Amino acid sequence: MERARIFIDSKAISVLKAKDAPIFYVHGSGCDASIWKNQLEDIGGFAVDLPNHGESDKAEINSVEDYAFFVAKVIERTAGKGVIVGHSLGGAVAQMVYLKYKEVVKALALIGTGARLRVLPQILEGLAKKSIETLRLVSEMAFHRKEFVEAFTEFFSKNSEILLKDLSLCDKFDLLEDFKSGKIKFDVPTIAIVGENDLLTPVKYSKFFANFGAELAVVENSGHMVMLENPKKLNETLKGFLKKVL
Repeated sequence: MERARIFIDSKAISVLKAKDAPIFYVHGSGCDASIWKNQLEDIGGFAVDLPNHGESDKAEINSVEDYAFFVAKVIERTAGKGVIVGHSLGGAVAQMVYLKYKEVVKALALIGTGARLRVLPQILEGLAKKSIETLRLVSEMAFHRKEFVEAFTEFFSKNSEILLKDLSLCDKFDLLEDFKSGKIKFDVPTIAIVGENDLLTPVKYSKFFANFGAELAVVENSGHMVMLENPKKLNETLKGFLKKVL
């Protein structure tokens, strides 16, 4: 794997690159491109550090759509068009790229995400106070396999401000009525993937996408962080989907 820097509006966006494939992974709240290490090594593609995350430059971000602009430009300047694999917040970003920059979207893999991403008020309030109990709660809700909780509580504690910002953006993200009214439907190949024990974006969120043209895949022995908890099964699922769309 190697790192590349792509300049967009004078901001350097850092991308982790494995073997060439038009696949673009977008991480979730408070995370970075390294979360996709298992997928990059096995499948290839590009994992994006969103602005203000990982090794990317800081930028003014006020909405999920602002993140979508940077992801769309990365795709445009590297492959022209690609499959977006988005997790949680990254899944919201993927949906916005599809809605606003459809010309760069070949297919969508929406992992542990939803058409609406409400966040518990007590989590937002606790993060604003930098409460370690809240950081632990977020980690405990994110993982079905509890051996990850300690490491991610520490990780999130170092990134608590951007985690709060990201979750606040998620809380405002809402395409539910646009889907229900028929304004949005998937006219590119789409798969919704979710861990069977996901507490943050339950299986019903992904089942909702199946009403609008998405395939549905439920990954066993996994919670919200499916790419870490059951990478083998996730990779098998992604490979099966990618074989049909690439």
